[in-house]
Amino acid sequence: MAITVRVPGSLKSWFQGSDEATCGGSNLKECIEHLEGQFPGLRERLLNDEGEISAVLIFLNGENVMSLDGLSTTVADGDEIGIIPFAAGG
Repeated sequence: MAITVRVPGSLKSWFQGSDEATCGGSNLKECIEHLEGQFPGLRERLLNDEGEISAVLIFLNGENVMSLDGLSTTVADGDEIGIIPFAAGG
């Protein structure tokens, strides 16, 4: 079993048109690194130059990872990650 990543339509281009991906790792940072291997350039879309989450919200099993341990949040087989872009408007 793996960790499932749900991708909204607006971000499908980041995932080669897919609405779902899988990753492995013991924490969110490792999972992002694993995804980077499948989808080159993804890391720089999710993280800023300081290596912090930017431009998106990331949820683990429905809970914002920023209210958990951020990139150090532990992940396990069967977990579900959701990525939602920030909305900008004026």
